[in-house]
Amino acid sequence: MSASGPAPLCPKCRRRIAAWRLDHCVYCGERFPEGFRDGYQEPAALRWIDRPPVPADATRQLELMKVVSFEKEPRSRSVGLAMGLLSLPVFAVIFYLLYSLVSRTSPAAAVLIAIAGLGFLGYLGWSFFRAKR
Repeated sequence: MSASGPAPLCPKCRRRIAAWRLDHCVYCGERFPEGFRDGYQEPAALRWIDRPPVPADATRQLELMKVVSFEKEPRSRSVGLAMGLLSLPVFAVIFYLLYSLVSRTSPAAAVLIAIAGLGFLGYLGWSFFRAKR
């Protein structure tokens, strides 16, 4: 931290003041006496802290944003729900065909496919009905 010039020191802890605009020391809490900063120049870095005033037009727009509701209307999910419910029989047919194909060669693997298919169909149904709420 480079010093741009001499800065006032806290009367109690003798540290340079860290917060120029506060009326007390941020380190020890000591209150500064009246006229404590007289004769010292305000740090140049504080000019970046001050924000420019908001124009009147922008203030009006901000006030309108407080009044106008931006919440979206609830969308109808019937199309997505219908597509989801139509996908259940499609996946059921796919798993049945896979089960019947594999059952010819390995009945144990066919049972695993049937269990996986039921689990997948259960998950699909659960997720579609959960999305409905």
